[in-house]
Amino acid sequence: MNNKKKVLFFPFELLAHYLRCLVLADRYNKEEYEIYFPYSDAYNSYVEAHGYKTFVATGFDSSVVMDCAAKFDFSWLEYKDMERVLLGQIAAIQELQPALVIGDVAPTLKMAAEYTGVPYTALMNGYMSPFYARGRKISRAHPAHSFMECMPDTLATQFTAYGEQLAFWKIHKPFKQLRKKYKLQQLRSYLWENQGDDNLICDLPELFPQRNLPSNYRIIGPLIYAQQDPETNRILNQLDGSRPTICVCLGSTGNWEAMQFLNDPYYERFNIIAAGDTRRILTAANIISRPFVNLPEVLEHSDLMICHGGNGTVNCGILKGTFMLCLTSHFEQEWNVDALERHGYGRSADDFCTEDWKHAISAALTKLKAISA
Repeated sequence: MNNKKKVLFFPFELLAHYLRCLVLADRYNKEEYEIYFPYSDAYNSYVEAHGYKTFVATGFDSSVVMDCAAKFDFSWLEYKDMERVLLGQIAAIQELQPALVIGDVAPTLKMAAEYTGVPYTALMNGYMSPFYARGRKISRAHPAHSFMECMPDTLATQFTAYGEQLAFWKIHKPFKQLRKKYKLQQLRSYLWENQGDDNLICDLPELFPQRNLPSNYRIIGPLIYAQQDPETNRILNQLDGSRPTICVCLGSTGNWEAMQFLNDPYYERFNIIAAGDTRRILTAANIISRPFVNLPEVLEHSDLMICHGGNGTVNCGILKGTFMLCLTSHFEQEWNVDALERHGYGRSADDFCTEDWKHAISAALTKLKAISA
């Protein structure tokens, strides 16, 4: 008889969220717990490789969500679609009867857990905590961005905080309607919908400091996915030791078309490893392109990383001491890059032209050479 406790993970359907949930799942005692993930055509191979079971659960369309995020648009949090996802989560929980559910960017899961009476643990980025000690900068995609950039920092922070409160109030309206319909506790803000009975902040506190954290919050730091991969070893063996190495990692949301400048003969002086360029935008002979690499291992041999500013990627870059040039795709990545720039771990490349890339890469490598001398 199987007496194991069931734990259901609900990651948002992007690779970064599946991977960090897998890192956390691997920490559970497999003699005591039975781990389940939502089935995903895109990411089920990773779940199977770790030996976990799957279940069917309705989720948000990640492509729609990311398109909206690029425009700082929260219209994807729409009542009917949220109810569809909520009811799918409730059905999965009621069928499998878990001892615990764990969510990673699962907006309706707090309601589903409350409705079914199951404890909920939330994985959370530091900037989405209600106890985040800094302000969140206004997105480049917001109509007021250019206006706010002209303001003194103190005034801009005040205006942004006020605008953010209004935005969160509007975003929270369908949550309040669903909570009323399903007789759930009313919450005061959208930010509180993201927190669970227990909360694990998966960031470095120096990047995203917190204040007055309650006892049900823990800062556990980045969950870095670093599975052994024979293909990564083959890639590293192909590198020309006389050339600097640039790793390009744009995750599953990055703009690979913007990287076409790396096909220029100028960049033949570098080894370039492209991780995730599934459409093969980068085709020059010196570019080694793979759908997936063991990023921590690759960064051990890289002098510079060009990335999208995703949480897992930038945390890996910091831990490996690799300077980053970041071309963001949405506002959360902008918040990451803002923190990187404050601490000197990297800089934004959002406004770069072709020549800017050359200068920034050269400057970063020159600085690295001076530090190493």
